[in-house]
Formats: sequence, structure tokens, C-alpha cells
Amino acid sequence: MLAYVNAARERRQNAEAEAARINAEAIARENAPAVQPQGTNGIFQIISKDNRTAQISFRGWKNDFSYSRREVYAVDAGLNGNIDRAIVRKMIEIIRRYYNGDFNWESPRLGRVVVLSARIEDNDGLEDFLMQEFFITGTGR
Repeated sequence: MLAYVNAARERRQNAEAEAARINAEAIARENAPAVQPQGTNGIFQIISKDNRTAQISFRGWKNDFSYSRREVYAVDAGLNGNIDRAIVRKMIEIIRRYYNGDFNWESPRLGRVVVLSARIEDNDGLEDFLMQEFFITGTGR
């Protein structure tokens, strides 16, 4: 009987110690500063494209690529619209979800990281840059 009482006491003490540990961790998380990194990292891909419509994807992640999320978007340029420009405008819309100022863009075309602006007043320059990045090939343009 004494062994049974001692075993029950030990189980209760272990459960109380585990509960205290869990509570301490929860309190530490609540008191930790709420620092959210700004922006995101990601990769755009044009999945399909014809004269009027396209499908693009954005695989974005905050801190670690292993926690990436892929989003797929349909793009429609409308009658007599420019599908390339419509794709770039959708990309800018996605970028502006995460940035409203400067952001880094890793340019395969230029072979380096460049700082771009997601500000509304810099829209024309951003559109032109992305048009070159995705649709203008060769060195003539």
C-alpha cells in the first residue's frame, strides 16, 4: 500500500512540475516582444500565358524557405490588353502586400540584388523594371 501511495505522489508531483513548466513557457511567450519581420521573400513564376490570359504563381516565405506558401493567380488583360503588362501589375499588387517602401530584388538579368521601390509614386519605374526583368530578352533593349 505504501508503494502505491508513493507512486501516486510521484505521478502527481511530475504532473505539477510539467504544468508549471508549460505555464512558465506560456508566460515567457506572452511577455516576449512582438517583433514581426517586415516583408517577405519569394519567387514569381509565369506558369502559362497566351495573348489575353496568364497564370502566375508566387512562392513566398517570411523567415525560412521550408515554410513557404505557393499562391496561384489568374491574370486577364482584357480585350486588346497587354498581357505582359497585366502580369507585371499583378506582381506589383502582390509585392505591395508586403512592402510599401524600398525592397531588395534579386535580379537574374543583372546578376545582382537591386533596391526597388513599391511606393505608388514610383509605380512607372517599378513596372518598367519588371517588364525588362520578365519579358525583354537580349541586350538590344
